[in-house]
Amino acid sequence: MSGHKEYRGVLKARISKLYGGDVTIAKARKLKARKDATPRDKQLANWFINMQTNRPLKKRKDPVVGTGKKPKGSGRRLYTDEDPTDTVPIKFATVADARKTIAKVMKINKPYARKVQILTVLEQRAKVMGKMEQARLAKSAKATLKAKNEKSSPVKATRKVCLPKAKIASMSQAERQKVIRAKRTAASQGKKVRSSKSFIRDGSTRSKGLRDWVKQDWRQVGNPSKKCGEK
Repeated sequence: MSGHKEYRGVLKARISKLYGGDVTIAKARKLKARKDATPRDKQLANWFINMQTNRPLKKRKDPVVGTGKKPKGSGRRLYTDEDPTDTVPIKFATVADARKTIAKVMKINKPYARKVQILTVLEQRAKVMGKMEQARLAKSAKATLKAKNEKSSPVKATRKVCLPKAKIASMSQAERQKVIRAKRTAASQGKKVRSSKSFIRDGSTRSKGLRDWVKQDWRQVGNPSKKCGEK
């Protein structure tokens, strides 16, 4: 195998299977330190660690003004008004003031992220000034906003279902459709996992590691000509 893309692809699949998420130096070190780590695992982990530690550091750009993000070492502080045209006045001298401000924020026609940002400013300023009840109200309002946002933005679950190529070939059309329907039903309900009644329990989908998974050649049940990761 040659080339960085091939190395990165194999390592990413291995890390994702063991720890989930993206490849990091910490995860590469954990992989290398495993008792069952293969020579290939150690080779890939060392390659990634060396590549990351020896690359030149990129200078991080200053976040766009108005986003609310504050880079390390920045002079931006809690009381800096970066975009006066988008300012929403907040009052929290008394609990009643805080309640009125929160009610106003919940009703204004602004994106979810902007509302959370305003409430976060209220919460942080109240904490700095020792007004803990006002800070608690702002935090509670953020939780309410989050719950409403999650309810209005259902989880996007994939409708694609994959199995080893050999297993798909051994299934009847009716068996394939049963698995596909179960996955689509789960996806329409915002679930990432299909019904357990449609699970394959004959051991054909088990794998001891990445090498087995690759050998099994997982394909899309609805279109076996496509690999699992293809669109």
